[in-house]
Amino acid sequence: MSRPRITRLRLLAPAVALLAAALAALAPGAAVQAAPQPSLTVFGLEAAPGVVRFLLTARDLPPDAKLDPSKIEVAVGSTALRVDVKQESTKSEAAQLPPRGLVIVMDVSKSFETVLPAAKDAAKALARDLPPDVKLGLVTVSDQPKPEVAPTVDRAVFTAALIKLKAVGQTTPLWDGVGLAKDSLAQAGFQPDSNQRVLVFSDGAVNNSTLDPTTLNRALAAARLPVDTVAFQAEPGDAAALSAIASASGGQQVAAEDATGVAAGFRAAGLSFSVVLSVAATVPDSLALSSSRMDVTVRGTNLKTSVPVKFAAPVVPPAKPPVIRFDWVPDWARYALAGAVSLAVIILVLAVVWPRSKKHERIKQIANFGPARATPVKRQATDSAGGVLARTALAATASMMRSRGLEERIAIRLDQAGMKLKPHEWVLLRGCIMITFAAALFLLAGWLGVIFGLLLGWLVTMLYRVVKVDRRAQQFSDQLPDALQLVVGSLRSGFSLPQAFDALVRESSGPVTAEFGRAMAEQRLGADISDALERAAHRARSEDLGWAVIAVRIQREVGGNLAEVLQSTVDTMRERGRLRRHVRSLSAEGRLSAWILIGLPIVLSVVMFFTRRNYLAPLFTTSAGLSMLLFGLVLFVAGIIWMTRVIKVDA
Repeated sequence: MSRPRITRLRLLAPAVALLAAALAALAPGAAVQAAPQPSLTVFGLEAAPGVVRFLLTARDLPPDAKLDPSKIEVAVGSTALRVDVKQESTKSEAAQLPPRGLVIVMDVSKSFETVLPAAKDAAKALARDLPPDVKLGLVTVSDQPKPEVAPTVDRAVFTAALIKLKAVGQTTPLWDGVGLAKDSLAQAGFQPDSNQRVLVFSDGAVNNSTLDPTTLNRALAAARLPVDTVAFQAEPGDAAALSAIASASGGQQVAAEDATGVAAGFRAAGLSFSVVLSVAATVPDSLALSSSRMDVTVRGTNLKTSVPVKFAAPVVPPAKPPVIRFDWVPDWARYALAGAVSLAVIILVLAVVWPRSKKHERIKQIANFGPARATPVKRQATDSAGGVLARTALAATASMMRSRGLEERIAIRLDQAGMKLKPHEWVLLRGCIMITFAAALFLLAGWLGVIFGLLLGWLVTMLYRVVKVDRRAQQFSDQLPDALQLVVGSLRSGFSLPQAFDALVRESSGPVTAEFGRAMAEQRLGADISDALERAAHRARSEDLGWAVIAVRIQREVGGNLAEVLQSTVDTMRERGRLRRHVRSLSAEGRLSAWILIGLPIVLSVVMFFTRRNYLAPLFTTSAGLSMLLFGLVLFVAGIIWMTRVIKVDA
């Protein structure tokens, strides 16, 4: 008769356990909370001219619900605002988020050894899907509760702790584990009513807990901490105990019978933390500088919140760069400028194509001390108005240069460049080019363009002459060893030094013929041949010829075989030339980089001047911009000088 009685007691045990859990939840002092209703939260509100920016999140959404960015609406009274909603938030916006945290309480006793891998996978998926600002913690329960990871946003730390978990122990002080999770959130700085939760994964079997359900429910109510539970294959009484804790704290309970159910339970807990939306609402000018309440709603739902806001000033359109106008310039001045441009162009053309007389050609032949190679140019009529104007301008320029003593110095520079223009012709040509550039830039940038045009014209003509000088000097340097080799051959054949140079002038061409021809002309007029050759070396900027002249002077003073001396000089020149070419090939990359760095800001400035002039306008329309421009030009010139010195290698 005793066995039927034991059987009846076993059948009544689940009902008794369920009734006890319900009585514990309803006992005096046990605070029972209704499930919280979903709500919107606005934070990080910032009002700027023409826009209001804020972050939006939702709490306690149903398991399958989420915050849809396309359904966010913002209005002030009856005025709807145009919104731009993004799911991603920047680091600066994330710093404005209120703290959000979740602590997982996981049963790792031996009874969970088979399902523990599935629970660990579900926890990893939850850590991956949660918003990055949510702090995640871990508490394990076996023989005693143990804090594995304090609430942190470092997902790697949380995942590493999950991997190390193993099923150990037999008893499960589950309520102590929940209390430990509550304490870890408090230690992490979470206050009551913060966006915090606890997720409990267990079968509900509670053994050796020092906390009873009544005390635990009171503590959870004081902290306003919801507890979500995932009951795995729990007995009816154990499931009722877990359900009582969840309902009393305002959380939710999920029953799981397999690994799929476990994953669904963890995922449902993660949905309580909605993704933070970054919202930017455009404010019309009619609401600028006003104070009102702004309504934020989710279309098609009951989610709505209202926040006070003081709107900023209206958007001020960007100030357009000042346009330099010259309406005050009278029409006659504009016509005079157009006439000056036309005159400059005419003079430029006449100066370039000015006909040379036979007298000029004969003087050129004598200077070169060689046969006439130029084809006689037919005399053109120059009595036209253009010819008279050109002659008048040239005569005025020549008179001005003679009065200032500039003619000789400019003549030397033109000789070094191999240019056949006279000094006053070159000066007039430079002036015409400068006026042409100034007139062209005046049409583009006003009077400031005149200044830049004059500078640009002066710089272009100077660079042209410098390039001509360098090319002529390089050509002379390349021809000199062969020319002196010809002189050595003539000397060995019995020619005198003047006769050898005479043969050189008649047989050669290019800068060598011109310079040695002038030297022979000076020698026939009574100058010493060494002095004439030294002046030729100065005009050609040839250091090698200077050394050859020194060799000639020494030979004339101490005697010896001049052919052998010049042969040694030629061999030295050729070796230096080979070494110089080798050095230039090694430094080609550095020179190319230097020219790219020098040309890049110039080309970029010109392109932006014609395509994005408004961007550059503050540089030459404001005092600060002019100062920056001048300082930048100084640094630019210093950089050019530095780079040209660095890449220059003397051999």
